[in-house]
Amino acid sequence: MKTLCIAGKNNIAVDILDFVSENFNLAIKVVLNKTDNGKNNFQKSLKLAAEKKKIEIVNLEDLYTIENLFFISLEFDRLIIPEKFSSKNLFNIHFSLLPEFKGMYTSALPILLGKKYSGVTLHEIDAGIDTGDIIDQRRIEILPNYTSRDLYLKYIQVGTELVKINLPDLLNMNYKKYQQPYENSTYFSKKSLNFQNLEVDFNSTAYQVVNQLRAFSFREYQLPKLFDKRIYKWEVLSEKSNKNKKLIEFECENYAIINTIDFKVKLFFDFYEQLWESCKRNDTNSIKKYLNYIDDINLRSNEGLNALMYSVANGCLEAVELLVSHGADINTLDYDGKSVLDYAEENSQKNNGERILSFLKLIKK
Repeated sequence: MKTLCIAGKNNIAVDILDFVSENFNLAIKVVLNKTDNGKNNFQKSLKLAAEKKKIEIVNLEDLYTIENLFFISLEFDRLIIPEKFSSKNLFNIHFSLLPEFKGMYTSALPILLGKKYSGVTLHEIDAGIDTGDIIDQRRIEILPNYTSRDLYLKYIQVGTELVKINLPDLLNMNYKKYQQPYENSTYFSKKSLNFQNLEVDFNSTAYQVVNQLRAFSFREYQLPKLFDKRIYKWEVLSEKSNKNKKLIEFECENYAIINTIDFKVKLFFDFYEQLWESCKRNDTNSIKKYLNYIDDINLRSNEGLNALMYSVANGCLEAVELLVSHGADINTLDYDGKSVLDYAEENSQKNNGERILSFLKLIKK
């Protein structure tokens, strides 16, 4: 029997594991990334999925002696050394339109550099870094409003489709490939960007500033800042910058207008953390204020909870009523699939718990 190993993380690895286990008669193994703690976050955990399916979790070294192995790397975090494997059937999904953007930060760099297209590439693994022969590719248009988070999610979607389409041919060793050309080949190392100390260079054109804001906007990891204030959206104004004035032309609680090299840019500050904290405290006055400063009342935090879930979990009846009146969706789910009503059921014995549960059930009808 052929052995297929999925090495990697996140939705692409989990969705391919589901696809393979449901559609192929294979011995399936998985190798986990070092950061996989077995809990779902904004992406699904391969460890959790494998354990639920009782799929064998192995170390990378356990695969070296398997001759009939098909290995596919899906955001795997370790360098593969082909000569250590008995099998030559080693494949990788890389989030770029190779030969461009080998290496790191493929969700940020194309946006930062003003590219209009990126893509996903299925290629053989060789001794280099993303230098193996190309098997298949899909081009992705980078829309003007895309952030690095948007592009990453598009990579996940297209990459999953690319694997599903090509997997039967990979397993039958019935595929064509071609060597990567040297033209337009680029590589970026881990040192290309320092995400521990990201700073937007505002002494740039409005176009360059916006590209930086887009490239650095990935809420689950970081948002760009104007000094100590997090920025979650922006607007280029038609008004030219004042050349002799300092960076900040105007600032109030929820936004600032800055001068760039050419045009003014309006930067909107992020208040989701303040909203969620207010929901935990049943601080309805603050909730009302922060609702004016956000776009999505149902946005989930890194914990997977939204404003309504925090209010329900903390027995904040007035906050629950206020959020629902402003369009909060009681059918939303957290990262583990728990609903607002599930939180209400769990907390029904706490202060205001029964009243909250009754209120939500009435709305549900």
